[in-house]
Amino acid sequence: MNRIEIIRHLEERYPPELAYEWDNVGLMVGSLNKRTRRVLLTLDVTKDVVKEAIDKNVDLIVSHHPFIFSPISAIKTETPKGWIIEKLIKKGITVYSAHTNFDQAEGGMNDVLAGAIGLNDTRLLDIEANIGRIGEIEAMTYDAFASHVKSVLEIDHIRIINPKSSLVERVAISGGSGTKHMYAAKMKRADVFLTGDVDYHSAVDAKEMGLSMMDIGHVAEKIFKNHLKKELDERFPDCEIILSDTQEDPFEIR
Repeated sequence: MNRIEIIRHLEERYPPELAYEWDNVGLMVGSLNKRTRRVLLTLDVTKDVVKEAIDKNVDLIVSHHPFIFSPISAIKTETPKGWIIEKLIKKGITVYSAHTNFDQAEGGMNDVLAGAIGLNDTRLLDIEANIGRIGEIEAMTYDAFASHVKSVLEIDHIRIINPKSSLVERVAISGGSGTKHMYAAKMKRADVFLTGDVDYHSAVDAKEMGLSMMDIGHVAEKIFKNHLKKELDERFPDCEIILSDTQEDPFEIR
């Protein structure tokens, strides 16, 4: 099938106009007017991911994080990004990115994350930013909820800010780096707010305002790959959709 068919489907489900103004989504490199047999889903487009795509004869890479975020003034093939662009063009591989439009869209990142955790009666968390979800869960202790989160998201560690002794019943979430939405979580009386990439000063502010947070890391966005694979497998059965098995988290815990 033609690559434009896949991209048209993605843009109908996750409209590019939903992306924040500072974001860069859509076609990054290559052409959409080519046949596609194999699609690779990844969080980031790195040298190792491109090598993987070449080894697996991939035609189209769909990433969550934009491959090109800031304007490029020159393409120097001695640099990692320049090397990637050169390889992509030579091999005829197209790169398409869906970032905050996937996060904000109905049925996107935050709905999938809420469903995985088991939230009920979910609604929009931050109305002004049009992102995040808040909902209810069967009451459980804080430690039990932390264990539940690690289990369903298949992560080994979470960072906890201001743990509570009371039961967890109302949960707010914002996939990715969502500390700016912690004030909405506090206003809506969330028992705990789940997000990623919490910096030191935001953690201090959360503790000062009495908000409990769980930093589940950016790795939670692997949900992007699993969700899109299921969706694209159903929609395009004649096209092979594969998940990148390249290690994408730059941090190691020892």
